[in-house]
Amino acid sequence: MSHYLFDLNGKKALITGGGRGIGKTIAVGLASAGADIGITDIDISNKSEIKEEIEKFGKKCTFIQSDITDFSACKEIVTECSRNLGGLDILINNAGTNIRKTVNEVTEEDWDKVLNLNLKSYFFMTREAGNEMKKYNGGKIINIASLMGWSIFRNPNKQTYAPYASSKGGVISLTRSFAIDWAEENIQVNAICPTFIETPLTNTLKDDKPVYDAICKRTPMGRFGKMEELIGPCIFLSSEASNLITGTSILVDGGWYAS
Repeated sequence: MSHYLFDLNGKKALITGGGRGIGKTIAVGLASAGADIGITDIDISNKSEIKEEIEKFGKKCTFIQSDITDFSACKEIVTECSRNLGGLDILINNAGTNIRKTVNEVTEEDWDKVLNLNLKSYFFMTREAGNEMKKYNGGKIINIASLMGWSIFRNPNKQTYAPYASSKGGVISLTRSFAIDWAEENIQVNAICPTFIETPLTNTLKDDKPVYDAICKRTPMGRFGKMEELIGPCIFLSSEASNLITGTSILVDGGWYAS
């Protein structure tokens, strides 16, 4: 039997970038803990598959196709999700992107693409979701940051992490700022900082043996993380078990930062 502190029954969660990869995994994981789920993504072509996975837990599922870098749409996304689910208790800011180029190859367009999605959209989604949560006596906001917000990987191919790491470091600071701003509103704001996770987007890293070997060698546990290993931290930070925790960043990194 699940412990009541981790029970999300009756909770309403919105996940950005929930149409695939880590976002989809988290969405299904929160549903398994009892939450009704809202998913927003630029591509929701596989919504039937996700809906089936979520509804097998007896939970509601709603989809909102959107581009959250159209910052004017963030309020509409939150409003529609809350209307469809009957409230909003949890926001998971997950949508993100990266580029793999050398320092001198990075363009202004590249920089803006990464920072707009990975950081700027988190500000506007968090603000709108928090204002909605105030109507329901509080809530939980979880930002998916990255180990690269704390520690920079020296890529054997000399590809830079400057835009990505800057965005994720910004997310960590944004998390602390909102946590302080909304502490008295009973809204807890925290971040999860994963290491390299096995996803369709990181398959190219696994196929590049020098890079893959360097990552595994640098990680005390000697491997990439798995998407499902982010479900537990998300359930914890979404639940009553974390009511006194706000403004923190949890490293899910196989011991990387500790070493």
